[in-house]
Amino acid sequence: MDTEQIIQRQESMEADRSTWESQWQDCADYAMPQNSQITRKKTAGQPQSDTFVTEAEDSNIGLAAGLYSYMFPADSKAFVLEVDDPDLAENDDVKTWLDTATTLIHKYLIKSNFRQAFFEFLKSLGCFGTACLYVEQGRRSALNFINHYMGQIYIATDGQYTIDTVHRKFEYKAHQAAKEFDSPGEKCAADAVDPKRMNEKYTFIHAVYPREKYDDTISDPLKAQWASVYINLTEKTKVQESGYRQFPFMVTRFDRDAGEEYGRSPTMKMLYDTKMLGQMKRTRTKGWDKAVDPPAVLPDDGSIWPVTTRPGGIIYKTPGSDDPFYLEFKGNLAGMNDAIQTTLEQIRRGYFLDLFDALIDRQNMTATEVMARVEQKIRLLTPIIGRLQSEFFNPLIHRIIYILHEQRNPKTKKRLLPKMPDALSESEYSIQYLGRLALALKTMESEGMVKTIEQFRAFLEAGLTDFLDNLDIDKAFRDTSRNNGSPSTWLIELKQREATRQKREQALQAQQMMEAVPELAKAYRHAGAKPEEGSLAEGLTGAA
Repeated sequence: MDTEQIIQRQESMEADRSTWESQWQDCADYAMPQNSQITRKKTAGQPQSDTFVTEAEDSNIGLAAGLYSYMFPADSKAFVLEVDDPDLAENDDVKTWLDTATTLIHKYLIKSNFRQAFFEFLKSLGCFGTACLYVEQGRRSALNFINHYMGQIYIATDGQYTIDTVHRKFEYKAHQAAKEFDSPGEKCAADAVDPKRMNEKYTFIHAVYPREKYDDTISDPLKAQWASVYINLTEKTKVQESGYRQFPFMVTRFDRDAGEEYGRSPTMKMLYDTKMLGQMKRTRTKGWDKAVDPPAVLPDDGSIWPVTTRPGGIIYKTPGSDDPFYLEFKGNLAGMNDAIQTTLEQIRRGYFLDLFDALIDRQNMTATEVMARVEQKIRLLTPIIGRLQSEFFNPLIHRIIYILHEQRNPKTKKRLLPKMPDALSESEYSIQYLGRLALALKTMESEGMVKTIEQFRAFLEAGLTDFLDNLDIDKAFRDTSRNNGSPSTWLIELKQREATRQKREQALQAQQMMEAVPELAKAYRHAGAKPEEGSLAEGLTGAA
C-alpha cells in the first residue's frame, strides 16, 4: 500500500473504533484513571478526575495480579516445549533442543522487562477488553517488550476474525522524530534543529499489515511477510519502510462477541455497578455528615446572629425562649452499608477475585466442597485462559524463539538459541503450560480419575480388580504428577524406568530360584536320581 492508502485505511479504522471510545473512556475513568485519555486528553501533571470510587481500579489490579501470578509463576517455569510424535519424543537431538529452548526462553524473559510489560498488558485487558504487547529485539537486552496504550491502537482482522493488521497512532516531538528516522519529514527535520521549534509535536502512524507478495527465504525486510511502514501523518509522507517475518504485536481480547473485532472486559460488565457504588458512597457520606454534624434548630426570634456551632462556641438567646436543638438524623446508614457491601462483592466477583482466594469465607466447607467451588470458578475462566494461550502466549513464544535464534553472543559469536534440529519444524512442537491456572484445569482430569476409583471402591474391597486393567497406571501417575505441579525433573526417563523394572524382575527371579534350591535337591534325593550333567539343576543342587 502507498502512503495515501495507509492514511485512508487509518481513517476507516478510526471510524470503526469510534463506537467503542466513549465506553473505553468511562472504563478508564474508573479502572485506569492514570491513563484515561481516550476521548479526553490530559496535560502533564493534571490531577485525576474524582469518581469517588476506587474499587474498580483495585479490582482490576487484583485481576491482573491474579492472572499474572497464576499464569507466569515467579518460582517455576510457566511452560515447557514438547512434541506429541512419540518417535520425535525419543530423538536425542529433539529432546536436547526442546529442553535447551525452554530453559533459555525463561532465562531471557526474566532478564528482560517482560514482567513489567505483561502486568501492564493484563491491566489494559481487564479495563478495555483488548490489549497490545509489542515484541522486539532489545538494545540493552536480548528481548524488549512494550505494552502499547489502547488509546493509540487500531486493529483489523481477516475473514476468520484473526487480527492481522495493527496501526499505532502516536506523537513525537520534532527532535525525537529526527533521532528515530533518517527522514522524518521536511518540516519536521527543520524544526528538529530549531531551538524554538524542536519541541513541536508531530503525529505518526506505524502500520503493520500482511504483504500480498513476500519471500521469507531471503533476509530482505522489504520482502518479509509483514510490512512495517511509518507515516508522518502531519506532513502526509512516508518516513520509513521495513518488515517482519512474524507478526510483532500480541493483541488479545479478554472476551469477544460474534462479529466484533475489539474485546469486552470485566470493567465494561461491572461499569454500571461501579457507578452505582460511587453514588451510594456519596449518599452515605452525606448521611455521615448529617449524623455527626446535624443542622441546628433555633427559634425564629430571640436569638442573636450569626449562630456559632464550633466547639466551645456561645449561642445567645432571649430569656424564656425555646432552647436550640439539633435535628435528629433518621436515615438508614446500616442499610446503606449493607447495600454498598453487596455491590462491592458483586464487583469483586465480576473481576474473578474470589477465584484467586478460593478459601475466602469457606472455613466451614469440606475439602471436596472447596474443590467443587474452585472447579466451578475455573470453568468460568476457561475460555479466557484459552484465548490468552492462543492469542498471546503461543505467538509470543514463537516470536521469542525467532528473535533469540537470530541474535549472537557478542563474545562467543554463538547464537543465543541453537538452531532447531532438521527433524523438527515449528508446526511439530507444542507448548505445555505449567502456570497454576493451566494446571488447575488439568487437575480436573486427576480429580476425575480419583472420583472414578472412589466409585468402584466397593469392588476393590471385594477383591474384584479386573476393571483396573482398563487403566494405564503409569500414564495416569505421570500426568497427575504434572497436573499437580510437580517438577518434571522428579520423573525419570521412560527408558530408565523400564531398565529399573527389568533389574528388579531379574533380581526377583534369582531370589525365587535360590529359595527353590533346597526343595529341588530334596526332590532329587527322594527320587534317587541325579540332575542331567551340565544342567542348571545340577549347578543349583551342587551349590546346595
